[in-house]
Amino acid sequence: MTSPALASTPLSTACHTAQDTAPDTSTKEESPLRWVTLCQRGDLVPGSGVAAWLEQAGQNFQIALFTLPSSADSNALTLFAIDHHDPVSGANVIARGLLGDHAGEPLVISPLYKQRYRLKDGQCLDDETLSLQVWPVRLEGDAVQIQC
Repeated sequence: MTSPALASTPLSTACHTAQDTAPDTSTKEESPLRWVTLCQRGDLVPGSGVAAWLEQAGQNFQIALFTLPSSADSNALTLFAIDHHDPVSGANVIARGLLGDHAGEPLVISPLYKQRYRLKDGQCLDDETLSLQVWPVRLEGDAVQIQC
């Protein structure tokens, strides 16, 4: 996988404030997880990242959505939703990071201090004490949804 520079789309144009959709059918008693729509497929930039704003249960999150082409099907996409907040710099910049891989695992490299974070679990490869929150993400029709 190459490491192209990412073009981040402004929050106001790419993805809108998330709205609740159908609840998850999990048996969790506290508060069931829901699939929440962040944006539409057309807002994504293949091989790149965009930032999205999520308001959920009185909390606000900025989420970096990364879209990677699937190697098996040219029309299929692999999506990742990870925290946009860089814990080292304190800035919301992860969606502007560089994509790459380490031992076949896709990762994003922070654009400021160059820490590498695995997209699947948010773990920093350069400092085991650092990690980014990740969310399950899916494409439901044209809606890009995360579970929260």
